[in-house]
Amino acid sequence: MTEGRWPGERRAAACVTFDHLGEAAELGMQSWPADVPVGCHHSVSVELPNVLAMLRDRPVRSTFYVEAWNIDVYPDAVRSIADAGHDVGWHGWLHEPWSRTGEVALRAALDRSFDRYDRLGIRPIAARPPGGLLGDHSPALLREYGFELASLAGDVHGVQDGLALLPYPWVGVDGAYYIPGFTRLRKVEPGDHPVGPDVLLRAHEQTLEEAVEAGGFASYVFHVCWQDTPDKVAAIGALMDRLDADDRVWHARSTEIARWMRAHPEHFAEAVHVDAPPAW
Repeated sequence: MTEGRWPGERRAAACVTFDHLGEAAELGMQSWPADVPVGCHHSVSVELPNVLAMLRDRPVRSTFYVEAWNIDVYPDAVRSIADAGHDVGWHGWLHEPWSRTGEVALRAALDRSFDRYDRLGIRPIAARPPGGLLGDHSPALLREYGFELASLAGDVHGVQDGLALLPYPWVGVDGAYYIPGFTRLRKVEPGDHPVGPDVLLRAHEQTLEEAVEAGGFASYVFHVCWQDTPDKVAAIGALMDRLDADDRVWHARSTEIARWMRAHPEHFAEAVHVDAPPAW
């Protein structure tokens, strides 16, 4: 790895991103109760405003990967993300797990999603296929739809099929610290029980140092609906402040990082994505 691969001779690049809005994921996984109406989800009414308020005075914008179904149900919430200067990324129509979905169904979800984005006047260039895995599908499918970057579970960053690969490790996902089942994925204070934001921050400090040492890339994933206490929201702000203060690190939104990578192919050898299970 060369010192000059990132802007300003930085040793590593890093981004903070967000997933999920409303009931879309639960509907996609058929876990939403059939007798409970949609349209009043706490992630939209409580967590999203708190997260956006925390981000408001910070210098770096983020990417929110949103299931396009939300544009029908929560158009004002999706607009609030874009109006605050953040990127709206694609996270499926109803959180279809790519590795277990056929190409015909994936194309239908993409077509339906872009119809809704067009209605809102948004053209997303960032894609995070639900479940984090591609399975047998090619990244070229995402490039065909105009995406410039793919955020997938893994550790290979670079450019493939004209698409910037900005992977995230499972230890970079907030669920590894907060949500039973996910918690078995963490390495700091291992176990299958939730821990607090202090452990999350300690773990993220470790992954950041590893990225700096390798001259690489660090990605941190937070689910809007899981930022349900003030200390969790504050932890995201603390992480972003830490990234901003480190002159070894280029802290930027994921679309900026992707465009830099695609514009400087000499620094990024042709990459090949490798899925990093588990699938959800």
